[in-house]
Amino acid sequence: MRYQYLDGRLRQAFDDAGLDRGQRALLQGVLRALDPDAHLGEHVAGLNSAFLAVLRAQTALESHATEDQPRWNLLRRIIATSLACMDAAKPAYAHGGGLELAKARRVLVKVDAAIAADGQRLDPQVTAAAAAKLDPRALRKAVQKWVTPLWNGVELPLRARMIAEVAVVVAVHGRDGRQLRTDLLRWLKKPGDLGEVLWPRKQKHVVAFVVRGARVLRHLDELLPQARQEPLHRNRLPKDDFLKDAVTGSSVLVRVPVVAADVHTAAQKARRVLSEVLDQYAAGERLTELDIAPVWQVSGPGGRVTRGTEHQRTVGNAYPLTAYWPAELRSAMRVANLARQVDAPMASAGLAWSALEATGLDPGKIAWLAKACALQMLRQHLISLHVVVTNHDTELRGPLDAHVPTTGVKHHLKSVDAWLEVLVQHNRPDEQLAAAQKAITALAESEGGLVQDLTELWRGRLADSKVLAGWLREQEDTAAALLEWLYVTRNLAFHAGRFASPADTLTAHAGQAVADLTLEFLGNWRTVERQRSRQETSAVEIYRRLAQRQDQLVARLKRAGSVRRLSVEDISGPDEKWWSRGRN
Repeated sequence: MRYQYLDGRLRQAFDDAGLDRGQRALLQGVLRALDPDAHLGEHVAGLNSAFLAVLRAQTALESHATEDQPRWNLLRRIIATSLACMDAAKPAYAHGGGLELAKARRVLVKVDAAIAADGQRLDPQVTAAAAAKLDPRALRKAVQKWVTPLWNGVELPLRARMIAEVAVVVAVHGRDGRQLRTDLLRWLKKPGDLGEVLWPRKQKHVVAFVVRGARVLRHLDELLPQARQEPLHRNRLPKDDFLKDAVTGSSVLVRVPVVAADVHTAAQKARRVLSEVLDQYAAGERLTELDIAPVWQVSGPGGRVTRGTEHQRTVGNAYPLTAYWPAELRSAMRVANLARQVDAPMASAGLAWSALEATGLDPGKIAWLAKACALQMLRQHLISLHVVVTNHDTELRGPLDAHVPTTGVKHHLKSVDAWLEVLVQHNRPDEQLAAAQKAITALAESEGGLVQDLTELWRGRLADSKVLAGWLREQEDTAAALLEWLYVTRNLAFHAGRFASPADTLTAHAGQAVADLTLEFLGNWRTVERQRSRQETSAVEIYRRLAQRQDQLVARLKRAGSVRRLSVEDISGPDEKWWSRGRN
């Protein structure tokens, strides 16, 4: 369900429970971050997080000590980007964990100095010792205690930053967003310890899958000692059996026990385990295709049985990235599509990097792409804000729609700048503009919770150009950290043979999202050039020009004092119109 954190049933449950604005924002913020349909800047995989930064740094240090991957120069970039993320997240840790964060920072600063001094002669014992001193668990425990102050009331913008960190810790614990929503609806009827809902005790689940392509998997009990299997015959299944459509030809039912926090996470985790085992059989039976059917059944610790199917989004009309074949992007599109189809997170993340690499990106140009992503995320955040503010179609929308025209049943913006104009403060707005601004306030107050928070946050950022400049820099730093880590993951998966890493499912999601984001603005750039019969600009040159544009924009924002001239309509396109709004 798209925008599950805004659906009517959840809103009614909030009303019945008497939740205030901050309490709603906390629950909605976590659910939005776990929503697979959220864009890169909203999804948990793309949020800035000190906890995640320390976890990645520790993984990199441990890997360098044992496998010399990442190499010393890449390791230093990981440390630098981790420190930037930690510094940005520091204010949130005033509510607990500040000492632990400061300790982690000192460890990383010290090992960075060692790398600077020794270079490629860096002693692996130094990185091993640094990894041992880092303690992401201490940060995780501190963040879990933030639920109490957040529930009792924390002011913006600190509340938003704390909720983001809580969401990351929830995701790393292994929580599925759909299951969490179900559990929260149940909890709201009979409130107890919210921490037990966000971070429930992990328990044993038994997950059943249909493997197609074989009737018996020999030696499965040796590869997966606790797994059980039984042959399946389509004509012997009851007519109402949920497996009926999944069994095609030779098939076998495999039950895999896993320990997980909830049913959906158990199904995902078991599928990953079984997929890795099938790699063995694929290697042994090179002429046979083995695949796992999308249906699954989970037996929980209390004996309750849950059935489901792998989530697959569908659309009425599917549109290509461009209406013609951009030759330079064909390989990138192919690899990005493959990354979405791979179950193994490490391999998916590696392929996502390869998709970016196919556009001409190399590690030395990560800073360019990070700046370009920051520009595109500014546009995405503003469009997303319009979607959530107008999510419930009421009579309150009238004055806003009159000033900000939309098209289609989904009310897509005809002009992002028209929406931006309404969000920006004006000393003497005309009657229509004033009515539209009042409508935004009324819509946000009607929705409450996260939507009201987001509206105030963006009005605040757009009211002070220096604050917006700082936000852009933070998005750049977060994207740079993600891209550097994506490159490390690719090296660990393809060079060091690693098939698992802490929070690798988040890395895989982030890799796919940043590849999609990049193809989005590259595709738009190419479409405009083709419409104007211009020669195509190379992807790397686009990265360079957008990076230069982002630097110019941040510098302009720092000295302008106002965002009245800012234009985001074509902010990642070939035209230099980013400071043209309001011109005659």
